[in-house]
Amino acid sequence: MTIDVEMVGMRSGSKHWNWSAVIAIGWCCCCLLTLTVAQTHTHQDATSASATDDVTDDREHPDYVSDTPADGSSFIDQYEQGVQAYLSNEWEDCVYFLERALEGYRTYYESVANCRIECEYAARDVKNRGDFLHGSNIENLQHYELILRRTLCLSKCARKYAIYRYLPFSEDFDGHYMDIFEKQKIYPYLYACYVKSNRVTLAASAAYTYLVKHPEDVVMKKNFEEAIEMPGVDRDEISDLEEKKFVELLIGGIVDEQENNWERAIERLEGSIKQYIFDENQCRASCEGEFDHGFLPDFITAIANHFTNALYCKRNCTSNMGMVRGKFYDNLFPRHYQHLQKAYYHVKRYEESYRAGMSYLLFHADDLQMPEVLKAIETEAKASVTASFFKPRREAVEYHDRMQYEEKLAHFIKQEFDLLEDGGSDAELDREYDEEGELFFAEEDRTETDEESTEEDTHTQEDVSNELYPKETIGYNDHDEL
Repeated sequence: MTIDVEMVGMRSGSKHWNWSAVIAIGWCCCCLLTLTVAQTHTHQDATSASATDDVTDDREHPDYVSDTPADGSSFIDQYEQGVQAYLSNEWEDCVYFLERALEGYRTYYESVANCRIECEYAARDVKNRGDFLHGSNIENLQHYELILRRTLCLSKCARKYAIYRYLPFSEDFDGHYMDIFEKQKIYPYLYACYVKSNRVTLAASAAYTYLVKHPEDVVMKKNFEEAIEMPGVDRDEISDLEEKKFVELLIGGIVDEQENNWERAIERLEGSIKQYIFDENQCRASCEGEFDHGFLPDFITAIANHFTNALYCKRNCTSNMGMVRGKFYDNLFPRHYQHLQKAYYHVKRYEESYRAGMSYLLFHADDLQMPEVLKAIETEAKASVTASFFKPRREAVEYHDRMQYEEKLAHFIKQEFDLLEDGGSDAELDREYDEEGELFFAEEDRTETDEESTEEDTHTQEDVSNELYPKETIGYNDHDEL
């Protein structure tokens, strides 16, 4: 599968994800937080790790920055004003309010996601130091102490950055508006208003942004094709306005690799790994929002239901990260190591090259070419080979372990609870026990369940091969993969 070549030369625009709620007690930890937390301090809208400070007045806090308009309106209000301006043919007002709505939503999303990431990191730090209220973990109470500490941290962080001002819950109990921003349904309106206000390049970008999320939309594809032919459009400035920040680094690193700029390729690819983890962890943190059970569950059932909802959402984040400039790449993260292995090798940094290759093999154990490459490195490095050569990189191990565990959990949930729904006590009677007393399925039932689970859990996306934006290739060719 290859990237949409015609998109490579396009400049990145604003790149953010959707969000679903303000505060929730997250059950599943966001892993790989060391890199993520370090990066939150480099983002303008990211929250601070000092979220535990008491704040009596949000506006008096030195770090407080509010994008909330003076009239107190939320990004939902601004979206509604923009749509009304569209219906009234007031194109300038339409652009003004919809752009403000997007910026407000992005600020809200980043603030909440980063608060959750940092509060998870703070709770983990307490656990690592052993600074619990009581020395013994009686009845697993330390686990709930960490949840309480995270909740307190989240509440203080939300106050400090005035998160509650961005989205009054009374406006969106059913998630209607959040769905609009999550699925980027605002961009068809923006496209029309940009065209009518003679912002043709932005109009093309708005159409393209929507198409990346909805590649099957025939009407918008036609609009995009018309937009790029409009007088005054600058094709070099057309971009996905919601593109993740890692994409530009990754593609830049690949282009550098093709041009034999090895040191710069390494710099960009290493930066892309960090940014990829940060971008995905923001998405994963956004999954820890509110959840409507639809009934009144007991304590443990409520936790399990909410956790399951968050788990499937987080697994979708990994899939969503693979959509790059109009094409889907399955398991994009390990491809960084494939390119890094080559780049490090050419600058004779053999240990880094070998470890990058080992990291790639974590995800592609059946790859036949990489082991041969590593053998060649061993031969060339000779006496300099040490035990550290054979250790995959830490962030790759953590990412892989998390992915594997979550996959097993999803399979367990699907298998066991489907059996429960299909017959409950009757299903129990159909089960058999082996000689050691362990529970197992009859072969026929297990085969059927595994097939259903595979079909349900495997998140497949169509390889979008349509050429959205034909133009000459710049430093990239259609035979190369990410």
